[in-house]
Amino acid sequence: MNTEINRIAKLLERNWNGPMWHGTNLSEVLKDISWEKAFAKPQNASHNIYEYVRHMSAWRRWTVEQLKGNASYRVELNSPEDWQVEYEITEANWKAALQELETLQAELISNLGSVTDEKLDELVPERKFKWYVLLHGVIHHDIYHSAQISLLKKMNA
Repeated sequence: MNTEINRIAKLLERNWNGPMWHGTNLSEVLKDISWEKAFAKPQNASHNIYEYVRHMSAWRRWTVEQLKGNASYRVELNSPEDWQVEYEITEANWKAALQELETLQAELISNLGSVTDEKLDELVPERKFKWYVLLHGVIHHDIYHSAQISLLKKMNA
């Protein structure tokens, strides 16, 4: 059945694994980035690739928690949960960040199985936007940051 939630899930999957109409999917963008490159921060750059991956994970986790009904789970804008600024620069941390993002992607897709089209028109608890906007927002957020990661990859090549 081709419901709206199924179409959103398909977009989330394509954004992750492709094909995407705009170009490279997130998995391909993150492929073959060395841990050294992940932590490199060019002069005047706000964040490095590692920080972008952790940031995308933070908001994916928040979305998954909201889908599970955990409205008390919080990520405050510009908090250490939103943008991690203290961390060890290690290959293990880079690999863990990539694994976390992949795991959260799978959790997000899995949790969409319980979402109905009717729920898309409901407000996210304690927010002023609907589930439809949130789920599309995850897609837009990923595209935005994957473009930034792509630029950093080229700058650090």
